[in-house]
Amino acid sequence: MEFLESRMHNVLSSEVFPDPRLPVAGERIEVVADVAVHSHAFFEIAVVVSGRGTHVSAGGEVALAADSVVVLRPGEWHGYVGCDRLVVRNAYLGPDVFAMLSGALVPGAAGAGAAGAGPGTRAPAHPAVQHAMRLLEADPAEAWTLERLSTRVNLAPGYLVRVFGKSIGMAPMAYLNRVRAERAAGLLIETELPISTIGTQVGWPDPSHATRRFRSAFGLSPSQYRSAFRP
Repeated sequence: MEFLESRMHNVLSSEVFPDPRLPVAGERIEVVADVAVHSHAFFEIAVVVSGRGTHVSAGGEVALAADSVVVLRPGEWHGYVGCDRLVVRNAYLGPDVFAMLSGALVPGAAGAGAAGAGPGTRAPAHPAVQHAMRLLEADPAEAWTLERLSTRVNLAPGYLVRVFGKSIGMAPMAYLNRVRAERAAGLLIETELPISTIGTQVGWPDPSHATRRFRSAFGLSPSQYRSAFRP
């Protein structure tokens, strides 16, 4: 398992959702070769349209045929092997989509979204915004502050907040909390690490603070999430 975790690619929300303010996406995939195991930072619902194959996950191997359905939670890993003309329709839902529907937005996201452009008028991502997102995703455990991030991307803090909000729909630190929550969800499911250790690894060294932030993103405490979703 440790070898698997060390080689596994963790797919982040920013790689899937064109607009983080609307964390919903979908695609039709023709699986022409085995798909290496990878973990998800979001919910995925996969419906087999045609063909055959085998789905591999922590829960074991499951044979797939037309109308088979696979549901994956944030942090779960999976892959496909032995595919024969396998066609899958995937639906992706951000980890905070259910909280959004209930009105429990991640702190800071609502205000930033109101100040920025609406979903239909999203501004093109500023190069510095893209750079900032990659920095936060690459090292969420770093003690980031707005000033520190602004220095790294060579923008004034206030201007970075404005362009980040227009492009992404939330403030930089709110985006960082999302990345940390996604990374924590993956570690809760993929590893046996204590919750306190996971909090430190994602940038939340204070256990109480980590629990509050995680609950704001998923509606569950870290221990509840692990108990409910770990295979």
